[in-house]
Amino acid sequence: MSQWKRPPPVVVLSGSHDYLRQREVREAVNVADLEGRSVEYVNGTDRDEISRILSSTGVFFQEEVLVVVEEPENIDADLVLRHHESGDNSSVLLLHHKGAIKAKTNLHKVTKSLPDRLVAKFEKPKPWEEAEHAARFCVNEARKLKVRIGEPLAMAIVQNTSTDLGILTFEIKKLAYLLGSKGETEITGEHIKKTIASFSELGPKPVVEAIEKRDLSATSRALANMRRTHAGHLGGATLLCCAWIGRSAASWMHVAALHEEGYKLGEISLRTGLHEFMVRKTFLPVARRWGKGRLTSLVKSIAGVERAVKSGHLSPWVELECALFRSLEGGLSG
Repeated sequence: MSQWKRPPPVVVLSGSHDYLRQREVREAVNVADLEGRSVEYVNGTDRDEISRILSSTGVFFQEEVLVVVEEPENIDADLVLRHHESGDNSSVLLLHHKGAIKAKTNLHKVTKSLPDRLVAKFEKPKPWEEAEHAARFCVNEARKLKVRIGEPLAMAIVQNTSTDLGILTFEIKKLAYLLGSKGETEITGEHIKKTIASFSELGPKPVVEAIEKRDLSATSRALANMRRTHAGHLGGATLLCCAWIGRSAASWMHVAALHEEGYKLGEISLRTGLHEFMVRKTFLPVARRWGKGRLTSLVKSIAGVERAVKSGHLSPWVELECALFRSLEGGLSG
């Protein structure tokens, strides 16, 4: 967004992503404080107060001010645009609007008249896009802190923590401090293990491990932990969990099908591309525990939950829990 050290007279921040939008406001206020610029908060409908502030600064006055204008939808558009055209940034109007800007409002008139670089929109991604959006956010945050991280590793952080950008900001800062202490600039998997190990029990991995064992109690606890960690982002968390379970269940189902058809260990390894040790120690026990039929049902159930998220169902997380509990309560396979 704008360079807040040399801000333009008018800036508009809007959108549904509260964290990103409000973070930009905080950045503007923090820089104003550092630069000795006073900060005023006014309501967009208070034309007299905005006029007073604008008229009390300028070439004949020393004080500079950042005016954070809340609820600016019905602001005096002509007043704002005259101030923009004046080029006088001794007073900066930061118009802060939560959500999308409605057409035919005064704020819409302002945004249509301003250059695009002065209007920033922070929109929440669709639930099924949250993980990718969060991973890109990690890459950009790292870049700001003068370190580098590849998108696959950034996705690993997201999968083991949350799509909550506040949490991810904290995690990237921890990594940047760790690298700074070592004189390094490239984030690696080892760095991530050292800084986010405590979060591993709160992501989708424990859910998958509990399902492997067909342990209803452990699955319930793992889901509850993940739900608390991702509160407010349950659409993305549902898809993240479905992705992990779906990939694992598809592999278990493949092994179960080959095993029930009479294939030996070496043949199963060859056909699935899995190492014989992993087939023997992990995949075959799960395949025997579940059976091909129940694993097929599990895969179909997970696919149904994914469709529910993308179709805008109100409680996809609840649908995920119900689907898993139905699968787990089916009894041991013969």
